[in-house]
Amino acid sequence: MTESENGYVHGINGVSYPDSAPIAVAEDGRLRLKVVNDTMMFHPIHLHGHTFQIVGDGSARKDTVNVLPMSSALFDIAADNPGQWMLHCHNTYHFETGMATVLSYRA
Repeated sequence: MTESENGYVHGINGVSYPDSAPIAVAEDGRLRLKVVNDTMMFHPIHLHGHTFQIVGDGSARKDTVNVLPMSSALFDIAADNPGQWMLHCHNTYHFETGMATVLSYRA
């Protein structure tokens, strides 16, 4: 997760949505995703259409994880619901300025 120096443009891997590359996964596959927060702000990262398990946490399955400033979150996703699903910061201002991508797979 990234932001511009003035904080008005947000993105994933330095690219703002809709230009961010989709995350591709095969149906019935598993994806381990590491979300790195390179900013000084909290980012509640939300995945539509799925739940995920935080690696090593032992907690209940979630669809949102708060990634603290200058930290990361590692989680596993089961690709069991084909479609085009948004993965984005749940802070609306960050989402609206580009901190989003798509998890993409077909049946």
